[in-house]
Amino acid sequence: MSSHEVYFLSFLENVHPIAAQNAKKLEQLLFEDPSSSIVKARLFAEEILKGVLQNEKDAPYLPTLFDKLSYLTREGVFNKEIQQSFDIIRLSGNKAAHDGKFNDITIAFKLHREVYKIGVWFYEVYSSEQVQIPIYEIPKPRQNDNIEEIVQKKILELLGTGLFEQEKITKEPASVNEGTDKSQEHGSDAPNIIRKDLKPGGSYLLRELSRLKDSSQEAIENASQFSIFKNYMHVDRKIQKDLGGILEKNANRSRGNLILLCGSVGDGKSHLLAYLKEKKAHLIDKYTIFNDATESFSPNKNAMETLEEILRNFSDEKIDTCTDKVILAINMGVLHNFTTKEHKRHSYTILQKFVADSDLFSQNITTYFGSETFDLLSFADYHSYELTEEGTESSFYSALLEKVFNPADNNPFFLALKEDEKNSVETMIHQNYRFLQNKFVQEQIVQLIIQTIVKKKLVISARSFLNFIADILIPDEVKSLELATEFEKLEFSLPNLLFNRRERSTILLAISQLDPIHRRAEEIDQLVIDLNTLTDWKSLLEEYIKDKTPVSWLSPFVAKSNLTGYSFNLFFESFVRITFLCNQEFALQIAEQSYEKYIKNLYSFNIGDKRKIREFYDEIKAVIYKWKGTPKKDFIYMNKSSEKFRLAQKLNLRPSIDHLKPSSKEKLDTFKSSILLAYRDWESENIIDLDIDYPLYELLTKVQDGYCPNKKDEEDAIKFVEFIEKLMALGDKKKEMLVYFPQDHKFYMIKRDDFGSFVFERE
Repeated sequence: MSSHEVYFLSFLENVHPIAAQNAKKLEQLLFEDPSSSIVKARLFAEEILKGVLQNEKDAPYLPTLFDKLSYLTREGVFNKEIQQSFDIIRLSGNKAAHDGKFNDITIAFKLHREVYKIGVWFYEVYSSEQVQIPIYEIPKPRQNDNIEEIVQKKILELLGTGLFEQEKITKEPASVNEGTDKSQEHGSDAPNIIRKDLKPGGSYLLRELSRLKDSSQEAIENASQFSIFKNYMHVDRKIQKDLGGILEKNANRSRGNLILLCGSVGDGKSHLLAYLKEKKAHLIDKYTIFNDATESFSPNKNAMETLEEILRNFSDEKIDTCTDKVILAINMGVLHNFTTKEHKRHSYTILQKFVADSDLFSQNITTYFGSETFDLLSFADYHSYELTEEGTESSFYSALLEKVFNPADNNPFFLALKEDEKNSVETMIHQNYRFLQNKFVQEQIVQLIIQTIVKKKLVISARSFLNFIADILIPDEVKSLELATEFEKLEFSLPNLLFNRRERSTILLAISQLDPIHRRAEEIDQLVIDLNTLTDWKSLLEEYIKDKTPVSWLSPFVAKSNLTGYSFNLFFESFVRITFLCNQEFALQIAEQSYEKYIKNLYSFNIGDKRKIREFYDEIKAVIYKWKGTPKKDFIYMNKSSEKFRLAQKLNLRPSIDHLKPSSKEKLDTFKSSILLAYRDWESENIIDLDIDYPLYELLTKVQDGYCPNKKDEEDAIKFVEFIEKLMALGDKKKEMLVYFPQDHKFYMIKRDDFGSFVFERE
């Protein structure tokens, strides 16, 4: 390689000297004449494309840069990143060539990086040299560069605010003063809510939002501590009020009291106890709290032995003289094991009877159950969402979003946004934050969360939800918005972080499976047609998207000729996701009908709407017959279709609704989260029941629409298969059976006559 001046693509000189010279001129002109620098970037891209086509055999004649890019992307020569780098240069080069006033140094900065990416790619793919490629460095002005004062200021801004040391910010101490000044809790001292101590270019919003992450110190739950920040973020829940009521009720009693807080990992027990310790210290201080009932006092003791030690004064032998007051937060499985196990030192029949009487482990709803000595609260039946006639909603998750996005003087997140705006700090985090201030976007996020709970049975605590919010606001790479390319703005936008980060958490994995781009809907098909046929997408943008923040992400691409391949796919996916999140009419049009129906049926069963319940029983009856197959009305096949002849029996189903406990409330906050069907045996009055959750309902809906279940479906729906087998035992096969011979297409009836003999008749 030549020994003269070294520049950022010197390594290309022997491989593609013309492209290398264009890159050199780009760097030389970047500060003095950004517009000419941008033109050089386009010339560089054109030369590289010529080089690629010379190396790739059998390429047709391609007159334009766009044609060359489209062809090479279709042929798989370019990966997503390289195609987008070419597109960024092409679009910016077009603007610089056709707009005499265009002279933006921030664009020149961006293109410098894209040119480097393409240069490295070309060298690695087409060069046989073994030169060590230097890592990328942001260009800095040389001493002899003639730079206007205004441009110099812009450069300093770019070099300063363009770099965000995210990890350092994440690990900084809490930004709210965690002292004893309670005035801050209510916003009376708003200026002190955020500590203004970051270096120039640092983002206060990033620092505040980082406190929502699981990795933050704030995420560590401690039943004995409740910080000012947690106090601000706290949202009242019904279980908190109910536990407070129990504590009030038992305040003056002298006898012992055991309060069992039953639930699962991460459902908020620690937060609840810390909150009550702060707010109702005079009541809760009388109690000994065991927040992790399985944590042993001694390495020689297992979970059951530890529990025995905690509860020994509530054993049958000591309960009458017990004065202990204990709050025990316990996993439901551990409690079940304890109450069904035989114990060596003490017996617990009184506690066992109390737990059995509470119906905690039955199909019934148990939020609270109490006796003279024991009180039990079940987190499992306090749902984080509500059922209404119109569908689902969540006052809990909505209130948490309000805490983060409400434009109020006591909101540290909003104040941080304002502080960053004052300091001219702008990143995609700020854009995403403003987008999520949109109330309908918030509703859509909450609905997606509820869907993951219903469909995937996720337990999403406040802590998990807030970590999820941080995940959809903060991209992996945080940079000044001015230095972000148009494609980076799309990729780092909330809609794409929401549906593309499946590896980041169980919540995002579940939400990735609810991505609207996978929905089968006429509206999405029409959108694809419009994007492929219209020459200008501006009218589509105006029709579908009303929120100005996402419009700014998409507007650089409104001319159809701008995009192809990976770039077109990114635009399309972004367009659909954005529209789904902020356009109510579009969201309703592409809603998943089976899910909507399931929620409406769930509500009907919980309020005891007999007409809707009857319709649902009829629907399931039709599915049962389709699952097994039916030769004629009221008859159901007993054997498989692969056998030489088919046997069918008459099956008359007798539904029961005696097990239902209707609620008279319009909005349900405690309810059965699945649909329980029951059928009676005509003779013995025995009950055969079936619990239908959403995954099973989705499969049954497909069967009703003509889908034939395969072996995997039968394995997944094993409870339904077993349920059908129990129902089949209720049929009339002892009285009559239908025999079908598929080869002859003939039916015969076997039945008993009046004297008990079998009669074989052709149908």
